[in-house]
Amino acid sequence: MSDQQASGIVLLVEDEPLVRLVTAEILADAGFRVIEAAGAEEALKVLKAGVEVDVLLSDVEMPPGMNGYGLAWEIHRLHPEVAILMTSGREWPGPNDLPPGAAFLAKPCPNGMLVAHVRSAAHRVREARLRLKLESGPDPAARTA
Repeated sequence: MSDQQASGIVLLVEDEPLVRLVTAEILADAGFRVIEAAGAEEALKVLKAGVEVDVLLSDVEMPPGMNGYGLAWEIHRLHPEVAILMTSGREWPGPNDLPPGAAFLAKPCPNGMLVAHVRSAAHRVREARLRLKLESGPDPAARTA
Protein backbone atom coordinates (compact mmCIF):
# COMPACT_ATOMS: atom_id res chain seq x y z
CA MET A 1 0.00 0.00 0.00
CA SER A 2 1.42 3.41 -0.97
CA ASP A 3 1.66 6.33 1.43
CA GLN A 4 -1.00 8.12 -0.60
CA GLN A 5 -3.49 5.26 -0.14
CA ALA A 6 -2.61 5.00 3.54
CA SER A 7 -3.62 8.65 4.18
CA GLY A 8 -7.10 8.29 2.74
CA ILE A 9 -9.32 9.28 -0.14
CA VAL A 10 -10.90 12.73 -0.14
CA LEU A 11 -13.80 13.81 -2.33
CA LEU A 12 -13.19 17.55 -2.73
CA VAL A 13 -16.25 19.50 -3.87
CA GLU A 14 -15.60 23.13 -4.74
CA ASP A 15 -17.11 25.20 -7.55
CA GLU A 16 -14.26 27.75 -7.70
CA PRO A 17 -11.57 26.15 -9.92
CA LEU A 18 -8.60 27.97 -8.38
CA VAL A 19 -9.68 27.19 -4.80
CA ARG A 20 -10.27 23.55 -5.80
CA LEU A 21 -6.85 23.32 -7.47
CA VAL A 22 -4.97 24.79 -4.51
CA THR A 23 -6.88 22.71 -1.95
CA ALA A 24 -6.36 19.52 -3.97
CA GLU A 25 -2.63 20.24 -4.16
CA ILE A 26 -2.39 20.84 -0.39
CA LEU A 27 -4.16 17.55 0.32
CA ALA A 28 -2.19 15.59 -2.29
CA ASP A 29 1.07 16.94 -0.87
CA ALA A 30 -0.09 15.67 2.54
CA GLY A 31 -0.48 12.17 1.10
CA PHE A 32 -4.18 12.00 0.28
CA ARG A 33 -5.72 10.74 -2.91
CA VAL A 34 -8.00 13.57 -4.01
CA ILE A 35 -11.01 13.21 -6.27
CA GLU A 36 -12.23 16.59 -7.45
CA ALA A 37 -15.81 17.60 -8.23
CA ALA A 38 -17.08 21.02 -9.28
CA GLY A 39 -20.51 20.56 -7.71
CA ALA A 40 -22.87 18.34 -5.78
CA GLU A 41 -24.23 16.46 -8.78
CA GLU A 42 -20.70 15.57 -9.94
CA ALA A 43 -19.80 14.41 -6.42
CA LEU A 44 -22.85 12.15 -6.23
CA LYS A 45 -21.92 10.60 -9.60
CA VAL A 46 -18.50 9.69 -8.19
CA LEU A 47 -20.09 7.90 -5.24
CA LYS A 48 -22.74 6.21 -7.41
CA ALA A 49 -19.86 4.83 -9.52
CA GLY A 50 -18.75 2.89 -6.44
CA VAL A 51 -15.64 4.88 -5.53
CA GLU A 52 -14.83 4.33 -1.85
CA VAL A 53 -14.33 7.72 -0.22
CA ASP A 54 -13.14 8.38 3.32
CA VAL A 55 -13.83 12.11 3.60
CA LEU A 56 -16.12 14.57 1.86
CA LEU A 57 -14.61 18.06 1.95
CA SER A 58 -17.18 20.41 0.46
CA ASP A 59 -17.86 24.09 0.11
CA VAL A 60 -21.33 25.25 1.19
CA GLU A 61 -22.15 27.63 -1.66
CA MET A 62 -22.13 25.92 -5.05
CA PRO A 63 -24.58 27.50 -7.48
CA PRO A 64 -26.51 26.26 -9.40
CA GLY A 65 -28.28 23.27 -7.91
CA MET A 66 -27.78 21.52 -4.60
CA ASN A 67 -25.67 23.36 -2.04
CA GLY A 68 -23.09 21.79 0.26
CA TYR A 69 -25.56 21.23 3.09
CA GLY A 70 -27.89 19.30 0.78
CA LEU A 71 -24.92 17.28 -0.46
CA ALA A 72 -23.80 16.54 3.10
CA TRP A 73 -27.23 15.22 4.06
CA GLU A 74 -27.49 13.13 0.87
CA ILE A 75 -24.06 11.56 1.43
CA HIS A 76 -24.89 10.98 5.10
CA ARG A 77 -28.06 9.15 3.98
CA LEU A 78 -26.41 7.08 1.22
CA HIS A 79 -22.93 6.60 2.73
CA PRO A 80 -23.07 7.17 6.50
CA GLU A 81 -19.51 5.87 6.87
CA VAL A 82 -18.05 8.87 5.00
CA ALA A 83 -16.71 11.66 7.21
CA ILE A 84 -18.10 15.07 6.27
CA LEU A 85 -16.19 18.36 6.50
CA MET A 86 -17.92 21.51 5.25
CA THR A 87 -16.24 24.84 4.52
CA SER A 88 -17.36 28.38 3.79
CA GLY A 89 -16.08 31.88 4.07
CA ARG A 90 -19.51 33.47 3.95
CA GLU A 91 -22.14 31.09 5.31
CA TRP A 92 -21.99 29.47 8.73
CA PRO A 93 -24.20 26.47 9.49
CA GLY A 94 -27.44 26.81 11.42
CA PRO A 95 -28.66 24.31 14.03
CA ASN A 96 -29.90 21.66 11.55
CA ASP A 97 -27.75 22.36 8.50
CA LEU A 98 -25.17 19.62 9.12
CA PRO A 99 -25.79 15.91 9.58
CA PRO A 100 -24.64 14.22 12.81
CA GLY A 101 -20.87 13.94 13.05
CA ALA A 102 -20.16 16.53 10.35
CA ALA A 103 -17.74 19.37 11.08
CA PHE A 104 -17.47 22.92 9.77
CA LEU A 105 -14.24 24.77 8.91
CA ALA A 106 -14.34 28.50 8.27
CA LYS A 107 -12.44 29.82 5.23
CA PRO A 108 -9.71 30.76 5.03
CA CYS A 109 -8.45 27.78 6.97
CA PRO A 110 -4.69 27.50 7.54
CA ASN A 111 -3.22 24.65 5.48
CA GLY A 112 -1.95 22.77 8.52
CA MET A 113 -5.34 22.94 10.22
CA LEU A 114 -7.12 21.76 7.07
CA VAL A 115 -4.76 18.80 6.70
CA ALA A 116 -5.08 17.93 10.40
CA HIS A 117 -8.89 17.89 10.23
CA VAL A 118 -8.93 15.80 7.05
CA ARG A 119 -6.31 13.41 8.43
CA SER A 120 -8.25 12.96 11.68
CA ALA A 121 -11.52 12.36 9.82
CA ALA A 122 -9.93 9.87 7.42
CA HIS A 123 -8.29 8.03 10.31
CA ARG A 124 -11.63 7.69 12.14
CA VAL A 125 -13.32 6.33 9.01
CA ARG A 126 -10.56 3.83 8.27
CA GLU A 127 -10.47 2.64 11.90
CA ALA A 128 -14.26 2.16 11.88
CA ARG A 129 -14.10 0.21 8.61
CA LEU A 130 -11.34 -2.00 10.00
CA ARG A 131 -13.30 -2.66 13.22
CA LEU A 132 -16.39 -3.54 11.21
CA LYS A 133 -14.36 -5.88 9.02
CA LEU A 134 -12.82 -7.61 12.05
CA GLU A 135 -16.18 -7.92 13.82
CA SER A 136 -17.85 -9.43 10.77
CA GLY A 137 -15.19 -12.14 10.50
CA PRO A 138 -13.40 -13.44 7.45
CA ASP A 139 -14.88 -12.80 4.02
CA PRO A 140 -16.43 -16.10 2.78
CA ALA A 141 -15.33 -15.26 -0.77
CA ALA A 142 -11.72 -15.05 0.43
CA ARG A 143 -11.71 -18.58 1.84
CA THR A 144 -9.99 -21.27 -0.16
CA ALA A 145 -11.40 -24.75 -0.64
